[in-house]
Amino acid sequence: MTDAVAGALAAACGDPDVLARLAGALGDAVRAASAARLDRAARARWAAVGRAPVPAGLRGVHPSWIEAGLAGLPEAARAAVAAGGGDAAATWLARWATAAIPPMPAVTAARVTSPDSATRVDPAALERWIEDAGADQLAFALAAAGTGAVAAAARIVGERLIEAAARIAIAPRAGGLGPTRAAIARCRVVLDDRALARIGARAIAPHLDPLARLQIVHRLARPLGLVVRDELAAAAGTAPGDAPRWDALTASPHPGAAR
Repeated sequence: MTDAVAGALAAACGDPDVLARLAGALGDAVRAASAARLDRAARARWAAVGRAPVPAGLRGVHPSWIEAGLAGLPEAARAAVAAGGGDAAATWLARWATAAIPPMPAVTAARVTSPDSATRVDPAALERWIEDAGADQLAFALAAAGTGAVAAAARIVGERLIEAAARIAIAPRAGGLGPTRAAIARCRVVLDDRALARIGARAIAPHLDPLARLQIVHRLARPLGLVVRDELAAAAGTAPGDAPRWDALTASPHPGAAR
């Protein structure tokens, strides 16, 4: 889906000075699309993406985000979003309601194995993955304090912490969860029902580009998505040496199971 956004921006703006100011992976993709000298038909397709009344793949957004976008708008906005626009007024309402929602890829992955697949799993699989990453980090941070500390925390955050404590001793998690001091810093949260999601979001953030972070947030139910959004943003600049390795983050939650 990054390609679609890049193509739309490249089709809309041919000024190299403006394109040079776009940062990150998206900026690289836009400049590559522009350098490819898209033919007229391709430019028309990408420009159409940019003019669409609602983001591509809107059905992949959790409905709670759409409801939030519709809050305070006239009832006609709901019909406009459902219809994907319409006349000038309906198009304006649809765009207003969905302006903050990114284009979404289809759900085509059963589990997370790559940064791209993190945007292509369903909400339940995505939530499990983030919380499993958080459980691994918390178990790792508490390991030096002994099994009693893990058991005490598990009484608050759940038995999945006990499972995490067992699997972090097995490769690729063993040696792949980042420095102990960095894991301890990631785990400085209130131990409540959102603790594992907070910690997990901090762990995965350095591996995701800005668009992927937006797509992940909007795949989740909005209350959880807002929590994850804030943690992803805060931890995005984590030094690579302090972050867990990607293979540790995507290892099966059940060591020995088929990948």
